[in-house]
Amino acid sequence: MSRIASITLFCGLLLSPLHFWGQKLSAEALEQFKKAEAEFMPTVDSMNRIGILDERISYAHDFVKALSQVLKQENSFAYPFEELSTKIHIIYPEDKSFRIFNWPVEYAPAHFRYYGAIQKSDGTVIPLVDYSKKIEEIDPHKVFDNKTWFGQEYYRILTQKGPDGKPLYFVFGVHHDRQNTTIKMMDVLQFAGDKVTFGAPYFEKGNYRFVMEYQKGAQVSLNWDAERSMVVFDVLESEVSQPQRKHTLVANGELDALKWTNYQWQWVPNILPVLKLKDGQAPINGVIPELRN
Repeated sequence: MSRIASITLFCGLLLSPLHFWGQKLSAEALEQFKKAEAEFMPTVDSMNRIGILDERISYAHDFVKALSQVLKQENSFAYPFEELSTKIHIIYPEDKSFRIFNWPVEYAPAHFRYYGAIQKSDGTVIPLVDYSKKIEEIDPHKVFDNKTWFGQEYYRILTQKGPDGKPLYFVFGVHHDRQNTTIKMMDVLQFAGDKVTFGAPYFEKGNYRFVMEYQKGAQVSLNWDAERSMVVFDVLESEVSQPQRKHTLVANGELDALKWTNYQWQWVPNILPVLKLKDGQAPINGVIPELRN
């Protein structure tokens, strides 16, 4: 198995050809970051694609070490990692005050371990340690931190203003490592100095997060809808009329939503109800006769 050579970076103090949200990189520093990125990309490819699945974890550990060394360098937040972003998630909130490096590693067929790190704009790096195997049921009122992180693959950060006027960061993620179910989650990420927590009572009924658990392999959506200014999600229904059996839950065609009202995500039902036809009723050219103008 190949190993990553140690990476040495020098960040120059000259004025920069690259400006990234207020930080500056010299031409020399930019070149050094590009070189470091190029050096660990073969390891990233092996982590994602090598045929012997259980060896991917070893490559993931090599990549974590290499990336950590790069992120410790001065002004690393100014480097966008454009090539790396084609292989893993690198996402920012609207205010660009931090970014999340995040990726899954498939260590066995259809099973994943999750990796992540948060880098604040001042350069502080907070590793995320996947604790999900020790969490059988997600407590809707429990606060997690970076060492007890429910590992997942983040695909969006949504910002809302909190009651104190400061931004609240809501992260959307998906977790595929359960035996028979998939989990999608909308959680709130907050900072206290160099510490990060997940979960706070900004959801209806005092819940600390919004969780959907459903049949593995089913197509279920949970995302921000800018047109509606709401978080829109599929309504789940059991295929065998036993909703407590989460592995039987699938999308039923209806859409519900969460709307940010009075500093809380409040449920909005039936924004797209299922259209049920009566006996003998059928669309003509896609239009039901009774609904024609």
